[in-house]
Amino acid sequence: MSDETELTLQATVKVDPGVCRLPSTIQARTDGMIVEFEILHSDCPHVRNLKKMLKQMEIWDIMKMPYAENTIYQICGEALKHSSCPVPMAMIKCAEAAAELALKKTVTVEFVP
Repeated sequence: MSDETELTLQATVKVDPGVCRLPSTIQARTDGMIVEFEILHSDCPHVRNLKKMLKQMEIWDIMKMPYAENTIYQICGEALKHSSCPVPMAMIKCAEAAAELALKKTVTVEFVP
């Protein structure tokens, strides 16, 4: 973290990925523009490896579309091993909420009969 940038806004998410049973807890801290992620806990070795790859980044790079140009999806595409892993989406939602660009509302994906 930069000494001159105080990242006072924050949000934390717990990610239950489903069948792999490797939950993660991720925090985003921001000043509204610069975001820093911390992997607080993960049972997944690939998510833990993200720690080495994550750096401070601008919120607009985190929210960027299309997906192929999104910084989070690019980094996670190198580190993670399953395309439907919910961690990248959770990181983006966490950063948006920390920057007060989204409400802290639970996101759910559920299979229905």
